Amino acid sequence: MKHGKTVLILTFVLALSGCANRTTDSLFDNKLNQTLEKKDYFKLSKLLENNEDKLSEDRRLYYKAFVANSFGEREQFNAYIHVLLGKYKHKFSDSLLVDLLELKAANSIYVYNYKQASEIYSNILTDYPGVIDSSGVESIKNVVNLFGTFAGVKPQIMHPHKTVEIASYRNKFNDLMVPVRSNRVSEDFIFDTGANLSTISASQAKKMDLIVFEQQVKVGSSTTLSVQTKLAVADSLYVGDILFENVLFYIMPDEMLASPEMNFQIHGIIGFPIIHQLEEVQLHKDGSLTIPEKPMDRKIRNMFFEGLNPVVKVLAENDTLLFTVDTGARASELSFKYYNDHKSDVEKRGELQTNPRTGAGGKTMVKEYMLYDFPMTIGSKSTVLSKIPVTLEEYAFNKYADGNLGQDLFTQFNTLIINFKYMYIDFE
Repeated sequence: MKHGKTVLILTFVLALSGCANRTTDSLFDNKLNQTLEKKDYFKLSKLLENNEDKLSEDRRLYYKAFVANSFGEREQFNAYIHVLLGKYKHKFSDSLLVDLLELKAANSIYVYNYKQASEIYSNILTDYPGVIDSSGVESIKNVVNLFGTFAGVKPQIMHPHKTVEIASYRNKFNDLMVPVRSNRVSEDFIFDTGANLSTISASQAKKMDLIVFEQQVKVGSSTTLSVQTKLAVADSLYVGDILFENVLFYIMPDEMLASPEMNFQIHGIIGFPIIHQLEEVQLHKDGSLTIPEKPMDRKIRNMFFEGLNPVVKVLAENDTLLFTVDTGARASELSFKYYNDHKSDVEKRGELQTNPRTGAGGKTMVKEYMLYDFPMTIGSKSTVLSKIPVTLEEYAFNKYADGNLGQDLFTQFNTLIINFKYMYIDFE
């Protein structure tokens, strides 16, 4: 594998030698940069596709690195970043170099190289102190604490498997529950693509005898609240009959994962790092899961990654929108960004309400407009949501998206297919 990557990089460097004298069309470069700032990687990829001759090689590779990272093209990304931080490092300002280093760190997290991610973020703090504002410094320090704690943990491994049917189900709150087992202790955890890292209650971590790290890190949530949490590792964890090794967890106090008024306790949450490694997940309306041995290419490319969040293209009311995908959310919603982009229409058609919003850390009351009969097309299927709220608060997890898709949409179809190898979402 290492030899293959070296050949790819060397071939790539040789290919650059005939292109080094290109100059950049500044207007086109500015258009690309504005698209990148909006995190619209579909549009960015399309713009690059037919206009590469308008860019110098360093600018072309800069944008292609973001596209490759967002669409999960890990080897191509490594080739781009190798040249950008080597041959063309002098071409970039300190702020752009920080952007590229953060992208490299994110790529390290996707392949479970926690030590490298921590080292890159530490180097950013050391080498570029004047580039990052105080809130950014605190955020990076938190990430260094997180992945620095896990620096000695080996990468997560999923053992090979045939097609697996997992006896999952929906609980009374419509959460998708999957059976897990570690150290001969079994429990049902929520299956949640919206969780950036898997989570476990303190009492459940003790029962499963996980390796606990006392390092405290701050964790955000789908509300504006945040909490301090400890960290843990499961040497082995079965999700259904699929065995994983070296699985990372946040440890949450039991009370943070409880709803006493509903007599409900969350024991744990299976998050994105595990779900992503499954490559393809088929979620059925009855609550069961199928994990195929080999992911299928449906020739649909309607999903990308923004950070550790899958984002899907949605056609709605003559708009092309971007939605984060959250199997742990009971209902879909439109974001504050959508509100700003469609303010007059939302205020004209919507019904202003005050509703509860729950996430890790507790419940808050939020104002939102309720829209009715909202049409959506995703992949090969179309449907109409009878109602969808438009939030009037901005949340970090979908700051750049038009909304978040939840169970109310997924359960309108027999099967939701999320494919991380070929980057698509579709329904049957």
